[in-house]
Amino acid sequence: MLAPVLFLFFMLLSLSAMATGRTAPGLSPVKHTPTMDGIALPLLSFSSDQGFGYGAVGGMYLYGDGTKAPYAHALSAQVFFTARGAMNHYLRYDGPQLLGPLRLEGRLEYRQEKSSPFFGAGNLSAPDFRGDVDDQKYNYDKGSPGLWVRLRGRPFGEKHPFQSYVGYGWRYTRVSPYETSILAQERPIGIEGGPSGQLLAGALWDTRDDESDPTSGGVEEVALRVSGLATFSRYQYAGVTLSERRYIRITPRLVFAQRLTLDMLFGEVPFFEWMTTGGVNVTEGIGGMGSVRGIERNRFAGNVKAFSNSELRFQAARMAFFGQPLALGAVVFLDLGRVWHPGVTDGKWHEWHPGIGGGLRFSRRAAVVRMDYARSTETGRQRFYITFGHMF
Repeated sequence: MLAPVLFLFFMLLSLSAMATGRTAPGLSPVKHTPTMDGIALPLLSFSSDQGFGYGAVGGMYLYGDGTKAPYAHALSAQVFFTARGAMNHYLRYDGPQLLGPLRLEGRLEYRQEKSSPFFGAGNLSAPDFRGDVDDQKYNYDKGSPGLWVRLRGRPFGEKHPFQSYVGYGWRYTRVSPYETSILAQERPIGIEGGPSGQLLAGALWDTRDDESDPTSGGVEEVALRVSGLATFSRYQYAGVTLSERRYIRITPRLVFAQRLTLDMLFGEVPFFEWMTTGGVNVTEGIGGMGSVRGIERNRFAGNVKAFSNSELRFQAARMAFFGQPLALGAVVFLDLGRVWHPGVTDGKWHEWHPGIGGGLRFSRRAAVVRMDYARSTETGRQRFYITFGHMF
């Protein structure tokens, strides 16, 4: 399980050197500044929720005359499949300074899940679940083509921590419940599937020293999303997301990282939105490698979600691999989460769902490989995750 990920990571190192204009030993250095870079990589990952994942990702970067940073245009694409019948394909564009100081981002995508989890609503849902994520009682078949576009900028200058954005997202969700599933029995709002369009807006106060691997500072974010007839949606609802991410350097090698998230939905909310949060980086939960590790993906869902992630990150060693710097790190973590949903029993206020564990990190500049082992202290069940990028 570890070998293919390390193989991919070392490919990332060598390709990163190519993209920055460096050369491998024995080759002559490039004498000019490139106007375009291209990268193509295989993708390999693993999680206890989705099994092994495989595919490919590629990117093209246009620099133009070099006056726009970090590039003038970027185009990326992904084709990705998992062992449990899921797929995630996309085409994404990024223009950091396409419209003056405004950053234009957009994405076309198609997602499909033969076994998309649904355990019912609320903080105490599916009390008879015993850990079999392949049981059709707790799954349904879902397909969802979609798109989003976003304008993001720093109205007070590039050095100022304040950012704001507006955007639009649209998705058509196909829902096919299995006959014996909880979804077929409960038939919540959204069982018919259909289109859901959202107007998006948000603001961030970002004081991190590094966006991909921060060691100090933080990010505070408030995000809004509104869905209705005017946004080409079958459902009328609204959502608010509040998030705080904080990074404290304890020693030169030790960093404490903390994230707090509260997401609230109001109105005619389809059940497939109960699991999602808003913001620049959308997450799922409660449960899974994006919210509470050690708990099955989307194990608890509802109109109101709250979760906390605490990590102690230790940079164990730095080394050189083919002339490129490589950092090896270790992490221990505690995740907590719970939901509230109208019309169901959610338990006492202190009944949160914890996950604990640890992991390894391999990083090279903006590229981070994450490997985590987590355990639910409620059920004793264990989960493994191998993916890219820090959790937050």
